[in-house]
Amino acid sequence: MALRFYGKGGSQTDSCPSVHADDTDGSLVIVGTLIEDPDVLTEIQRHSHIDPHERAVRVPRELRKALREALGEHDPDLG
Repeated sequence: MALRFYGKGGSQTDSCPSVHADDTDGSLVIVGTLIEDPDVLTEIQRHSHIDPHERAVRVPRELRKALREALGEHDPDLG
């Protein structure tokens, strides 16, 4: 597996959330804060099921540009 790093941010420590793309299959690998708030999880599950092996993570808005770049997009308004 070859991960391509696109960016990190949203934390004041070295353990920042980050965005990576897997060059072998094009999927995104996201590191973020695990969501444990039951109200947020309930809202998510109103639209999408969370399987036992899946986790919802929060990605800070500072990573919007990195997410777009990892998807092959460019938005001049994001810098």
